[in-house]
Amino acid sequence: MIGFKLNKSAFMEPLHLPPSAWIGHIPFAGWVVEEIKPRVFVELGSHHGTSYLGFCQAIKENGIESKCFAVDTWQGDEHAGSYDDSVFEALDSYHGDRYSGFSQLLRMTFDDALPNFADGSVDLLHIDGLHTYEAVRHDFETWLPKLSSRGVVLFHDTMVRDRGFGVWKFWAEVRGRYPSFEFLHSHGLGVLLVGAELPDSVRFLAQVEGTPDGAQVLRLFNSLASLIAYRTRTLGLQGMVADRDELLRRAHEQDISRQRELAALAASLSDERTQASSHAQHLAMEISEQGRCLAEVTATLDETRHKIAERDISIATLASEIEAREERLRDLGGEVTELRSSVENNRQSSERLGRDLEVMLRSRSWRVTAPLRKMLASFRKRDQ
Repeated sequence: MIGFKLNKSAFMEPLHLPPSAWIGHIPFAGWVVEEIKPRVFVELGSHHGTSYLGFCQAIKENGIESKCFAVDTWQGDEHAGSYDDSVFEALDSYHGDRYSGFSQLLRMTFDDALPNFADGSVDLLHIDGLHTYEAVRHDFETWLPKLSSRGVVLFHDTMVRDRGFGVWKFWAEVRGRYPSFEFLHSHGLGVLLVGAELPDSVRFLAQVEGTPDGAQVLRLFNSLASLIAYRTRTLGLQGMVADRDELLRRAHEQDISRQRELAALAASLSDERTQASSHAQHLAMEISEQGRCLAEVTATLDETRHKIAERDISIATLASEIEAREERLRDLGGEVTELRSSVENNRQSSERLGRDLEVMLRSRSWRVTAPLRKMLASFRKRDQ
């Protein structure tokens, strides 16, 4: 392939690879950055940042004086799906520590970002936002005035024809207006050469499109993509092995710690058994003493119950006697009442007799018969 060469950036090993269908195009991202040395690079739609971080890494490793901008709302769309702020926060954290000196993440819509760029200022534009035909055409047409005389536009997913994707349809139209080249692996990547002042190595891609040399370019970058995939799997396996080793190390440490805990627990249990045995003996003595006390209390209670029973009998007998005496008192009360009535009657009879006697003594017949009564009295004395 006379006119085409690989550069060192095509073999760049990605430092960070969030999950993405774009991973297979990392070798071309490194290659095209080293070839055109973009003064301004703009990516429309970054999601996890797999492609954008690859471009930034190539720019930094090549020491290119460039300004890079990732434009995205980081809220998702009908193709990427919706997601929360954690996606942006993860990208911002990784990006800020490494590329903030020449790169910015612009959290806004593509149209809102347009005023931030002068016409003819963008050398490399990557369109990877909403993938409908209308959205891709709108993004290209609105950003076309921003492209420089060295402008190159990349369209991802040119090989996807389901789920409402329309990049392939717009790509079929626009590739007829500009020199172009299309990679078929990793869902397809369209390379549109808009600028007239591009390096020969880049223009060569359009020249070999559809030719055997172009097929060799495709095989070459497909092989490099496979190498990236192999590295990714290897790193993943290494990570899994490292994770497994870490888990084993932690498990070993936990096992040692548990053995120590078990030994300490066994010693503690032995001490507790000794204490429990002593405590049990002490409790047995207390229970025996309490049993003796309980027996004494029971005997005292039985004696008390017997005395109470005897007192109950005495109280019952006394109650009978009291009841009999009360009955006798009631009888005596009746007799007293009769005696009082009899006394009252006698008193009244005495008073009547007294009155009658007084009347009789005052009467004439009493005075007339007085000598006779005296005589009778004397006769009685004599007879005695």
